[in-house]
Amino acid sequence: MDICVGAVCEPAVRLAFSMSVYNLDNFSKGTRKPRPWVVKVGGRLVDDPSILAQLARACADAERPLVVIHGGGAQVTALQEKFGIEAKFVEGRRFTPPEEMAIVEMALNGMVNPMVVRALLQEGAHAVGMSGCDARMVTCERIASLGAVGTPTRVHTELLETLLAADFIPVISSVCMAADGLPVNVNADELACAVAAALEAERLLLLSDVPGVRVAGEVQCEIWDADIEDLIAAGEITGGMVPKLRSSQAATALGVDEVRIAGFEGEPLDAIGGTSIRARRLRPSNVRPLLREIKGGL
Repeated sequence: MDICVGAVCEPAVRLAFSMSVYNLDNFSKGTRKPRPWVVKVGGRLVDDPSILAQLARACADAERPLVVIHGGGAQVTALQEKFGIEAKFVEGRRFTPPEEMAIVEMALNGMVNPMVVRALLQEGAHAVGMSGCDARMVTCERIASLGAVGTPTRVHTELLETLLAADFIPVISSVCMAADGLPVNVNADELACAVAAALEAERLLLLSDVPGVRVAGEVQCEIWDADIEDLIAAGEITGGMVPKLRSSQAATALGVDEVRIAGFEGEPLDAIGGTSIRARRLRPSNVRPLLREIKGGL
């Protein structure tokens, strides 16, 4: 079942989720285990081993359940070049012909994912690597104009819930599966927002090379979700920040308390600044009962 809340019904962020019992089970048992945070890493955070080590330390020191999600566009491009293939982009998004998905899987599943897992293990975290295909965790709808590229439409959280309950940190690459069982390349921001919403995460951190969302040249401390479309229409938000903010808007509408778009300079996760995205009209306490009803009741 597709879930659209308010005006959030863009095809790229139309999300349908399986039932998630992680938080309610903890509450009913009286453990009150913190709701998970989802951390998406990209850019130099996965390109620079020293920065990755700092981020791994921050994740290992966080006293809460974490899910880490990564892309790896630079690694995909570098591997394409080794095979004599030129990377192609359509309106800022990578075009992936089906015959090049093997290269994407090699780069993301075979290079970046183990690298992130090893960095976390080195800092004492119990990390385990996977892709969105494993356990058919994330099912996607194809974006025909981009080739073998998809947008998440269903997230099955059972595997993630099991790992989080056992104090593991799942590390997920943005290779997912289409309905026909074939792999698709997924924007890591969109994947992170879908997973965060499915887990009813407390916070989603979208970490990359940018310090936050700029409006009129200034990084904003906070943007309300209801203002996002107006900022896009006014031309204040452009390029790759558009799908990032629309995905953030969907996540907050579906129960994520806060999305932060930020850089990383070695600080603890709970001290990261950047731009905070919150829902003004629909707060999580109001949305969550609606989602439970839609998902069949808990």
